Order: sequence, then C-alpha cells, then structure tokens
Amino acid sequence: MAVFALTLAPLLALQAAGQAPVAVKNDAPETWTLEYPRILQPYVADYRRCLTGQMRTVRGQADFEAQHRSDVAACTKEFEEAEASANATLAGRSDYADLTADEVRDIFEHVGRIHIARGADLDNQFTYIQRSMQAAQDEYEAERPKGLVLELRDASVVKARTDATAAAAEAAYQQREQEAVSASN
Repeated sequence: MAVFALTLAPLLALQAAGQAPVAVKNDAPETWTLEYPRILQPYVADYRRCLTGQMRTVRGQADFEAQHRSDVAACTKEFEEAEASANATLAGRSDYADLTADEVRDIFEHVGRIHIARGADLDNQFTYIQRSMQAAQDEYEAERPKGLVLELRDASVVKARTDATAAAAEAAYQQREQEAVSASN
C-alpha cells in the first residue's frame, strides 16, 4: 500500500495546482503513473477505496496478484458507477470536451491495472525473501564443516568464560552439597 501511495502522491500534489490534466514523467520502469483531470478525483478515490478495502489472505504462497485480480472483479459495480459519474460530470464541462468516454474508461481500467501490479509486486517481494532464505540455507550447508570439529581457543577466552561462570558454578556446587547433607540427615 505504501508503494502505491508513494506512486500517486506526486501526481496528486501536481494536480492540486489546477484542474487541467497533468502529466507525470515515468522515470522508473516499475513506477505506474496515471493522468486524469482533478475533477475526477472523487470517483477515482471511490473505486480505489473499493479495491483496497477487499480482504486478503496470507497463505504462505505468492498469490497476491491473483487476490488483487479478484478485487477488480469484486469491484465491478463500483467501477461502473465511478465511470458513469465521471462521464456525467465531464459532460457538463466544456473545458473537458476532448476527453472521451473511452478515455474515462481507460482511467479506471488503469487504476485496476495498478492495483494488480501492486499484488504482483507483493508476490515478487515474497518470492525474493523465499529465494534469499533458500540461498542462505544452501550456502550454510555448503560451507558447514563436516565431521569432527575442534574448536581451538586461546587461554584468554577460556579464562574469561571460566571467570564469568565460576561464581554460579561454585554456588550450584555449594547448594548440591547442602542438599546432600540434608538428605543424609
């Protein structure tokens, strides 16, 4: 959701300056941009709200793209209502006469494609983590010592460990001795 919000934030900031459509340059291939008149913002927001409000289930597999695709199908009614409302709003405006009904439909279809792309991105993140974990496991198995392993330590390490545990070991020894004496009485 954060990536999606970050993708649309510059667009919304640029469009706040006026009513005219604003183009946002796509300087990264993974960035989705959408150009539409600001007057359509409430209808786009309604459709997006429906898409993002759908339930998703984490199943331990990369199926978020499929779930996001089903969100688009589940929000068909909202899509149609938003498109009809947008066309009705634009019909009364002479400054948007060049925006056709097909172009309005493309705007809402593009919102759906962005939503599906977000699901695909989540799948990519999930599989990347899985591949990274598997690569780390494979590397560990390949580099792990086989057979008898001897740990050679210098005397300072052994002394430091002994000093750190000596008091606890002595206390445990004294307690066992007292219990043994108590048990024999």
